[in-house]
Amino acid sequence: MILYPIAFLLILSSYTSSLLVSSAPVELESRSKVVNKVKNVLFRGVGTYYEVPGVGSCGKPDTDDEMVVAVNAPQMKNGSNPNKNPECEKYVVIEGDKGKTVTARIVDTCPTCPKGALDMAPKVFKAVCGGLSKGECKIKWHFK
Repeated sequence: MILYPIAFLLILSSYTSSLLVSSAPVELESRSKVVNKVKNVLFRGVGTYYEVPGVGSCGKPDTDDEMVVAVNAPQMKNGSNPNKNPECEKYVVIEGDKGKTVTARIVDTCPTCPKGALDMAPKVFKAVCGGLSKGECKIKWHFK
């Protein structure tokens, strides 16, 4: 009589194990959906401005009168050749502490900026933060 409960438990355990391990394929999110989620991540930090040097770490000439930014070094992902950085020429959408929003192009790296910060061309800083006399403002931004 002891065999029946043991046999029952063995059958039951093999049945429940098969319920836990499914052979059905699991559909993973497509790469584009994952990329879009990354693009929509909102970063917070401090916005400052700088004199656009002419040729930044992305290797192309730009000026103070353009809607361009330098991304902080931790988020810029510079490799051995920063001119080939995958973040170069991408766009960011920036919102200042007064709610003004602009779109700017990534052209440079800010080596001294902490993660979340952007160094903006004067034209971008004025549009997002107000006058240059402020020096800095709180910002929120994301990759476009």
